[in-house]
Amino acid sequence: MDSFNSYIFRKAYQKIQKLGDRLAEIEPLIDWEAFTPIIQPLYDNQGPQGGRPNVDPVVMVKMLVLQSWYGLSDPELERQANDRISFRRFLGFPDAVPDATTVWLFRRAPRRIRPGQAGLGGAAAPAGREGFEGQEGRRPGHIVHHV
Repeated sequence: MDSFNSYIFRKAYQKIQKLGDRLAEIEPLIDWEAFTPIIQPLYDNQGPQGGRPNVDPVVMVKMLVLQSWYGLSDPELERQANDRISFRRFLGFPDAVPDATTVWLFRRAPRRIRPGQAGLGGAAAPAGREGFEGQEGRRPGHIVHHV
């Protein structure tokens, strides 16, 4: 269920949408949910004792994508994701944006995989399977090229 904050962001986003939003154009080109089974095993709290609730894997992947496309540090990514309506919309208007430490820990998670564990070997497949490829460090208007 949408929160009141989500409603406010959606209303404010309508003006941005009229002006044109490159992130909104790119988002449907990638099957973001395909990342969930790849990312989910990286969370440490899957055992019977549980732990702190995880941030949605799709939100985390999108955070890293925004960071790469816009060349942002972890603290600046947190600030921009809280400040920019187009970023909030791209993330799906989450109730809370992951903080800089959460992003840093998430980015380091694949390094904790032990030999023999599932890794991120198929992580590029969801983005590239429709005949599109990306270029790291480019703004969204210049990132996706039909191949």
